[in-house]
Amino acid sequence: MHPIGMPSSSPQSERVRQIARVAWAAPCSAVGLFFGALIMLFGGRIIRASGIVEITWRDNKEACGRLANSLRFRAITFGHVVIAVTAEELDRMREHELIHVRQYERWGAAFLVAYPLSGVWQWLRGRQAYRDNYFEVHARLISAEQQSGRNRRPTNSG
Repeated sequence: MHPIGMPSSSPQSERVRQIARVAWAAPCSAVGLFFGALIMLFGGRIIRASGIVEITWRDNKEACGRLANSLRFRAITFGHVVIAVTAEELDRMREHELIHVRQYERWGAAFLVAYPLSGVWQWLRGRQAYRDNYFEVHARLISAEQQSGRNRRPTNSG
């Protein structure tokens, strides 16, 4: 039983929910796989970790070249596909990008419309389209909370 009297979910029902989340985000993941395939054609790397496909162009910034170093973004998520310019940057931004994976699981293909609309809405209000985007604010908040939780040390109250 769940602590508040609700039945806990079985492993089978959790598996069904996970399959549903992956399927719901699948159209967006297909977009990510398309861009990832292009990166792979030019020497990118791909790994699968915890149900997420991670694709990087190079290991570090020095190996990227001028074009990759000039990109305004360093990582982007499409469904269950995270694409980063470098493996170093992916390591640094992984938690933030995984929040976007969860957002895709919630919103499905509508995320491909909701995300840019949120940016346009912020821009029309005189704010920064990226920085003030609801989805970015949410991802920064959750990843900061997760980071802060890991950095807390138990106190001696004895």
